[in-house]
Amino acid sequence: MKKITLLLLLSTSLSFAQAFDVFTAAAGSNLNANGWVTHSGTSGFVVTAESSLTYPGLTSTGNKAVISSTGVEDVNLASATPILAAEGTAYYSALINVVNTTGLALNTDATGNFFMFMGTGAGASATVGAFNVRLYIRNGSVTNTFNLGILNNSGAPITVSYGATNYPIGATLFIVAKFNFATNTASLFVNPTIGGSEGVATISNATGVALAPASVGCIGFRQQSPTTGNIEIDEVRIGATWAYVTAATLLKLDQNTIAGLKVYPNPVTNGNLYITSNNSDAKSVAIYDILGKQVAKTTTTNSAVNVSQLKGGVYILQITENENTTTRKLIIE
Repeated sequence: MKKITLLLLLSTSLSFAQAFDVFTAAAGSNLNANGWVTHSGTSGFVVTAESSLTYPGLTSTGNKAVISSTGVEDVNLASATPILAAEGTAYYSALINVVNTTGLALNTDATGNFFMFMGTGAGASATVGAFNVRLYIRNGSVTNTFNLGILNNSGAPITVSYGATNYPIGATLFIVAKFNFATNTASLFVNPTIGGSEGVATISNATGVALAPASVGCIGFRQQSPTTGNIEIDEVRIGATWAYVTAATLLKLDQNTIAGLKVYPNPVTNGNLYITSNNSDAKSVAIYDILGKQVAKTTTTNSAVNVSQLKGGVYILQITENENTTTRKLIIE
């Protein structure tokens, strides 16, 4: 069964990539069957759909979520560990495909409606006032196009910052939304370079008068009939760093357990890492740096892996034996 994962990375604490299976139920099922919680509206409208969205340079897997122009339902998914204001920034990224412009607000509408956000609260008690970095949408100035907008938080009057670009329907976009805790500012980047450095935002907004939150700890979708329209969403990530949410490959911790797996010594002090399990089958070993770049790959059968070529630091170790994969944090001294 296909799935999509939402991942969280806290850069300063190095709490690597906690994964959540969020769209694992059958296509056509409600997100409530995937761990999401309906906090407003009527359950049964935000659903999963078969297959993934694709974008050049980004590894995409699993099903996708669908927001439609009929029905009203707002859902959110809590992360196990929030991103604190001390981190400085919080980001989310996603692939989006606007299927058509049915129901979208007119291009002359200064507000439109938002369909994606980060929030401080989570679960059934979450409220709109706690939602930040709201991603807005409306019709473009040209037929079969749309505009994207951003708002930092809540507080009247609502003044959304829209970009002038008319994006065509049916074309997948890679979006990154950023929140700066210190300045209480939200920024939107459209189609940034996968694996590249952070550049100039497409649009930014700091008009919401609510105070910056102490943390963000959930991601959410908003379906408000009909003004959020018909949108497909895929490959959602949330993290404290630009590098994480724009990396080409998603790294997931503790997927399928390898029986009797032992990884030692950790930290590695002499250049040799030993990986053993309950059997002697070959194990594929890949090592990634904290930005998600693969820096080593080899195969072992319960023997030493030479890591002396790697500089001291923290890495992600991914081990696959038969059809089971486990990922661990690795420290090299």
